[in-house]
Amino acid sequence: MNTMKWLLKREYWEHKGGFFWAPLIVGAIMLLFLTVSVVTVAVTGSHHIGCHLEGGRTICLSQSMTPTQRDQFVHGLASGYVGLETPVYFVLPFTMFFFALGCLFDDRKDRSVLFWKSLPISDHATVVSKLAMVLLIAPLLTIAIGTVLSLLSLLVICLAGAVIGLNFFGALLSPDIVLSPLTVVAMLPVYAAWALPTIGWLMLVSAWARTKPFLWAVGVPVLAGTLLSWGNALFGLGWNDAWYWQHIVGRGLGGTVPGLWFAYHPHLDGILQSVDGGPAGMVVDSTRQGIGWLLAQSWQMFATPGLWIGVAVGAAMIYAAIRLRRWRDEG
Repeated sequence: MNTMKWLLKREYWEHKGGFFWAPLIVGAIMLLFLTVSVVTVAVTGSHHIGCHLEGGRTICLSQSMTPTQRDQFVHGLASGYVGLETPVYFVLPFTMFFFALGCLFDDRKDRSVLFWKSLPISDHATVVSKLAMVLLIAPLLTIAIGTVLSLLSLLVICLAGAVIGLNFFGALLSPDIVLSPLTVVAMLPVYAAWALPTIGWLMLVSAWARTKPFLWAVGVPVLAGTLLSWGNALFGLGWNDAWYWQHIVGRGLGGTVPGLWFAYHPHLDGILQSVDGGPAGMVVDSTRQGIGWLLAQSWQMFATPGLWIGVAVGAAMIYAAIRLRRWRDEG
């Protein structure tokens, strides 16, 4: 256990820029942008910050809010504030992708693998530490950073409301303030299971490729899909090449994108929606119960065979990566 702890510390120290500083900087920029926006609202009385409700209705931050609108706005703040720092969470798939792609290749490229193999540390422990870092530690770190920055964003909005005579600080006492981050954490098992085949493929290529792992990891499935679609169209073979692009290329390379599983959910096709309202917009949909509803639907993915097939394939590729690291020789 002590060995695993130091292996995880090593991975964190070597990749602190991607796993800590990148989401922190992105979140700080979003917080700055939000602060400038709400200050503008408070000073000029413009209507640029608001909650987007179902049916296309919008409630904007202003002194003319009715009591009902104020209650709805407060509810939106309490239950949807974690969405204020969504860009922080979308830094994660890029850092995970390139970490997994380079974690075993870089050791061989700079020959440091010889040093690590000289230590009493098994290849299994080394690969598992990298897997734990990318599927557990990195997401938890991102969630922690995102939650802190979301709370600061919520505080900024409440202070802006106080400037124009509106008291939103009651939202800070809502149980949703505590439950919303915990709900995000509760989605982590679904995220890890969904991302496992992508991480497994990237680590397998990282352990196998002698050069240019990105071209092997991305180029091979994309080129194969292109040839498949070309041959299908040219010879009229009638193959379902759309399935290949969706399940092999889309899921195989995009599994680290948070929430991508909703596009594959048997009952929620097209659930992901974009909100045109800037970083201060929040979706408040009483028919779907907000983030709690998304959590329940996410866990339903464990009842689908596609997720477990992906887990099995990902685990097999991780095992192959361990074997390759043990026997791979760069000459």
